[in-house]
Amino acid sequence: MVMAQCAMAQELQFSLPIMPEKMWPSDYANYEADVLNCCNYLLGVDPAFNQPKHEECTSFLVRWLTGTPEVSVLIDPKLVDPKNGDLLVAYMAAWTRHALTNKEDGNLINAQVATEEMLAFYSSYKESIGKSKLAEKLLKEQAKGKLATYVTKTLVK
Repeated sequence: MVMAQCAMAQELQFSLPIMPEKMWPSDYANYEADVLNCCNYLLGVDPAFNQPKHEECTSFLVRWLTGTPEVSVLIDPKLVDPKNGDLLVAYMAAWTRHALTNKEDGNLINAQVATEEMLAFYSSYKESIGKSKLAEKLLKEQAKGKLATYVTKTLVK
């Protein structure tokens, strides 16, 4: 497991640019490749491994999401626990990655993909993240083949 993490971490090594304090909304598009690198890192590496890089990527992603007009992540407490930082970051990273690479998809598909990827992340790194009641509930819905329906019912109120 450690060897696999080291190999994956080596594949995901990259440097993040420094975003200027003040940017125009159109400037955020210049950082999309860097955001995708962050999302891939955040979803592909155990959050307990290389915490400084994890924190750097999280900060970069959040800062970009705060200013970009291109992506808006919908966070519903029935899909992701906002108090569980690791799962929240995984959800935001998955949503962002999908939204940037599938610009024609809307919020419902983005939420479904983000929820599925967050659950895969949780399953892979549960030991580091700790148990989540909500994630366990969602995994049961997924096992029954009802996750997409659950996400749809949650967002379409």
